[in-house]
Amino acid sequence: MRATKRDFFAIAAAVLLAAVLVIASTGGEKAGVVPADDTHRPFNEAMKKGSDSIETEKACTICHNPQAHPLPKKHPLKEQCLICHKPSEVVLQ
Repeated sequence: MRATKRDFFAIAAAVLLAAVLVIASTGGEKAGVVPADDTHRPFNEAMKKGSDSIETEKACTICHNPQAHPLPKKHPLKEQCLICHKPSEVVLQ
């Protein structure tokens, strides 16, 4: 049985799909952890205790705003900090 053009197209499409999935999956965890300093300690401790992340994130905008500590230019607009920024492991242990 000979391989046809259709077979090569299917194999190429499968390889391309696998490559896209691998590349897309390696892009995670670009955000840093919440620092383990005195300023961020209440946030790390709140997450350690299992506090609601939405309520905890509301306090992030007190400091992380255009006037005090602006976010990087490429930062997403949403203030859903704890989706990407995980609590510091130093505090959580």
